[in-house]
Amino acid sequence: MAHPKEKQLQLRAAYIGGLPLEQAAQHTGVPHSSARRWKGEAKARGDDWDKFQAASLIVAGGGFDQSMGRVAAAVLLRAEAVMQRLQDPEIDPLDAARAIASLSDSLGKAKAAMRALMPETDVLAVETGAVKAFVELLIRLHPASAAAALAAMEAFAQGQR
Repeated sequence: MAHPKEKQLQLRAAYIGGLPLEQAAQHTGVPHSSARRWKGEAKARGDDWDKFQAASLIVAGGGFDQSMGRVAAAVLLRAEAVMQRLQDPEIDPLDAARAIASLSDSLGKAKAAMRALMPETDVLAVETGAVKAFVELLIRLHPASAAAALAAMEAFAQGQR
């Protein structure tokens, strides 16, 4: 029996959400053999459910920021999958160039969206980058202060400002 595309998407979401494949299949009313086949076919197309599940579980939690973290992880995993597929010497160089341009555009848009939707996280990333660069400069100029500089950076990262 053929299943609608929505069933595959429900199965994928249940699996990425943390259910083992067999339980995700039961949850969505899909035979386990179909679930295994769909998962394998998706992986062959560059959609590795295991990687998405791992990334999702790493940043799992509640709230909008965690959700956006999962979206960011998914975008980065898809970008990595595209770059891996472009290593195939059979791919036409012009097609590869188009794919890289499209990927670059998508990543830029995703970054802008994340910055707009999560301004606090964007500010923290800039602050952390600046502090890290400053500590690296301090250590390079005054190696004897390395331990104190690293301790200060750890305190800053933990919010002890």
